[in-house]
Amino acid sequence: MGRAVLIHYAEIGLKGGNRPQFVRRLADRLRQGLDNAGVSGKVGVHGARLLARLEKDDQLERAIEVLTRVPGVANAAPALVVETTEDLAGVKEAAIEVLARAPEGSFKIETRRGDKAFPLTSIQISQAVGGACAASSERPVDVHNPGVTVRVEVTKTGTFVSAGARPGPGGLPVGSTTKLLAFLSGGLDSPVAAWKMIRRGARVTAVHFHNRTFQGNAVLEKIEDLCASLAWAAGSMPLLVVPFEGCQRAIVGAVPASHRMIVYRRAMFRIGARLAAAEHALGYVTGDSLGQVASQTAENIRTIHAAANLPVYAPLVGSDKVEITELARRIGTFDISIRPHDDCCTYMVATRPAVKSTLEEVTAIEDGIDWDELVEQAVAGVDRLTVNPDPASL
Repeated sequence: MGRAVLIHYAEIGLKGGNRPQFVRRLADRLRQGLDNAGVSGKVGVHGARLLARLEKDDQLERAIEVLTRVPGVANAAPALVVETTEDLAGVKEAAIEVLARAPEGSFKIETRRGDKAFPLTSIQISQAVGGACAASSERPVDVHNPGVTVRVEVTKTGTFVSAGARPGPGGLPVGSTTKLLAFLSGGLDSPVAAWKMIRRGARVTAVHFHNRTFQGNAVLEKIEDLCASLAWAAGSMPLLVVPFEGCQRAIVGAVPASHRMIVYRRAMFRIGARLAAAEHALGYVTGDSLGQVASQTAENIRTIHAAANLPVYAPLVGSDKVEITELARRIGTFDISIRPHDDCCTYMVATRPAVKSTLEEVTAIEDGIDWDELVEQAVAGVDRLTVNPDPASL
């Protein structure tokens, strides 16, 4: 009897003839996650599921914690792998043990017979295994609303017995879609937006625009911690730290206070064009939520995004702050995001910011700024880091 983690995927199952390559990519990401966490084990593909066989039983909880953070995983459960025999002796023993470790309450057995050559039907297996479990415990059987569902999956390579599946993020494994740049400010919204695109299979490079003369090292530590948290989903997180003081000084000197935040964000896309080319990225990720602040009105988003040379992905555009905060808590970025730090753009927020800008008026305001020189200076000073997840954070 072998202990393992049984992993199911959902969306990947809809990929038809391309499914094997998605499954292989997910297996790679799962291996990377276990390695990052210092968990010894092997990941293999077994039909419509994956199995992580662990070398140490005491690492089971840690393994499940890591594996359920990996995009592409629908759920993961502790499992026992047993030989399939017609008398179901091993299956019954495993089910009794799995049920004994599960929370108290009623139970049912749910069987999936992947090996159609096995002589017993799914119903017959459930009845036999359920009878053994009922005889060995005082738990009531409830097939309609059980407290615990013990799942028996019969395959040609063995039978998997599991209970207590925990949900994963779903989505697609990283590397399934494209490369994107995510503008990471350190607030609540931008890391959640980055995570949502990681969940869609994108390889995301974080970009932080940093005023080294205004901000201390605390904000950079915060950005690196956010990247380390996101790296549990991404595998690892490239981070580009862009010196931004030159652009900000130019903006303060040439732009009315009411329009500074708009021009500031347009400058990010000007620099982003050079970074995207170097990173082979095909778009940008922002934490925009429609109407949340003055720079995120429909008119101002239109003006700001007009400076982008590639598509802009704003996955939070229809979310409110409550929804964003709940997701930040779930993915582990909330406590980091709320740590106080000096914000390099706070002093650029006007008392009465423009809320209905036009592209014509903003380009006229920008006309006197030497963007080529400012962009060149910023790109020349970029620091590129690779941030890995911190095993101590589990």
